[in-house]
Amino acid sequence: MAVIETEIKSKDSSNNNSFINSQGKVSSSGVAVLALIPSQTIIASSDLHRKKISSSTGTASMTPVSSLLHLVPSQSIHSSSSHQKDLGSHHVNRKGVGHAFSQSLVRKNSYALLMADLDDSDDATDQQDHHDDASLPTTSVDDQILVVDNIPTITYDNLQPPKKVARNSTIQRNHHPTTSQSKKKKLKKKKQKRNKPSFVNHGDIPDVYWRAIPMEHLRSHPLYVPLPHPDTIRRIHSLEQVRTFRQDSWQWDELHRGRCTTSQAAPALGFLEPHAAKVLGIPRSLQNGCMGAFERLRQPALRTLEDMNRILTTGGNGGDKKLHQVWRDMDESAVFYPFAAKYLPCVSLEEMCRRKKEARRYVRDMTSHMRIRMSWGNCQEATAILTALNYFARDDRTLKVKEVGMCGAGLNVNELVEKTTSLLVGASPDSVIEYSDGTLEVLEVKNHCPFVPSEWIKSSKKKPGKYRIRELPLQASVPAAYVPQLMMEMLCCGDNCRSAIMVRQTATSGAIILRIRRDDEWIKEMMYWLQRFTDNYVNKNEPPPHNFFWEGGEESKRYRSFVNRTKAISEEVELVEHVRNNDIQRMLGENGLCLPLFLDQIES
Repeated sequence: MAVIETEIKSKDSSNNNSFINSQGKVSSSGVAVLALIPSQTIIASSDLHRKKISSSTGTASMTPVSSLLHLVPSQSIHSSSSHQKDLGSHHVNRKGVGHAFSQSLVRKNSYALLMADLDDSDDATDQQDHHDDASLPTTSVDDQILVVDNIPTITYDNLQPPKKVARNSTIQRNHHPTTSQSKKKKLKKKKQKRNKPSFVNHGDIPDVYWRAIPMEHLRSHPLYVPLPHPDTIRRIHSLEQVRTFRQDSWQWDELHRGRCTTSQAAPALGFLEPHAAKVLGIPRSLQNGCMGAFERLRQPALRTLEDMNRILTTGGNGGDKKLHQVWRDMDESAVFYPFAAKYLPCVSLEEMCRRKKEARRYVRDMTSHMRIRMSWGNCQEATAILTALNYFARDDRTLKVKEVGMCGAGLNVNELVEKTTSLLVGASPDSVIEYSDGTLEVLEVKNHCPFVPSEWIKSSKKKPGKYRIRELPLQASVPAAYVPQLMMEMLCCGDNCRSAIMVRQTATSGAIILRIRRDDEWIKEMMYWLQRFTDNYVNKNEPPPHNFFWEGGEESKRYRSFVNRTKAISEEVELVEHVRNNDIQRMLGENGLCLPLFLDQIES
């Protein structure tokens, strides 16, 4: 059996000769023991000066050596000792023996790089640890002689000279071979293929009704409380009862005349003027000024209960007055069904073909691309309300989502009937969530239209079709332009309403559910500036100048503080949930019919 005798001398012990003899014993002072070291192990050192390796057949030497002791082919190291597993994690301390093997592992060109570290300054510490280390299973101590069992046998057959290592090269620790470039490319292509949309993203005929659940079907949902048909309302007994007129009735439109509703709040507050819009981060496409609000508030309004009964309770809406039985209630035993109720109708191929003909005429006669985006929001509204209903019903099976019309007509500010020029306000949430404990939250939904005119997108690759699919990442924030809308809805729904829920839903990227808290101080400031707009411009019949409220003494300081607070509120939003796209309940195709976003793909 070949035996290695190794002598290592450090700066501080240059006169102490140390070696491992044929009996496997090591002398007492200045010695680092070279036991079995796996082929991927490095023991680093900076104090090595000289190394001598001898065997029964010859001697090999290298002088000086600063970091490398010797390179041995990894396949020539043989041992069954447990040292192979644990050597890199042990620290062996002995009297007169170097305190530690460094713990750095690397494989380099299938050679085992053997190093050692000698530090004579640890002799005192090593004496104290003498008895503790005697329990190690593969070593025994006899006075000053350390006997190392299971010394590995190292053969020198076909020993190759070590390759040169750069002087300043960095030795990596615990290094594992990385994935080859070809494998990385395959994984990248596979990921791109997996993320590639499974639908055609360009076409000429967008389907604004894509998988939409209509409002007349939502009204029959077990957890949804609908309003009565407007033609059945014969009399209202209070101003606040005008909220019983549905939002798709002509009575609801009539109530907007001369009233500052949520759609006109932001313009009347000056938020769409250039200076305020810049602070609030409102894009230029929405900076339409305040003239729409100015003209609305100049119109005559319904102010008295007598006038409302005389005009609004005359019917004239038509339409089906019956509820459609299209839902199957899912009891609590259906734990694996993700929705509160099962939607039964499916869209047929014949219906899709009919829709295609109507949509072709609609797109041909359309004068503005914005009509597509507005139509998408209206058609998908009930589907987004259902998203909120399904989510909150998981924790509260007895909650109700209620349909409402225009709320707030009974507020004190609206009961000043002696003044025909006073400010009137009103708000129409998409729905109101009433929980089992009696608390209320207004519900507002925003459906982000996926269809964008191809001419709006700058791309080097031209694809056929007038429209493209573009879904921007959803942000867990409420745009500042919507803060007046949500605050006014909470105001008009009463003091019991302390928060609002906003659902921002997309066609392909799911939806996010957000919550914003009521801020009564901000609401007081909102009412102050709306009254100022009415008194300074509407009642005087003087159109407001650009950037009104922003400039002009002490009032401008107060207004700018109000704008900054609005910006802060828009960012103080609670993210309730990010709903995956597959968790949104939508209409399905009949017999597995594929429902594309573009009706071009429907073959007659």
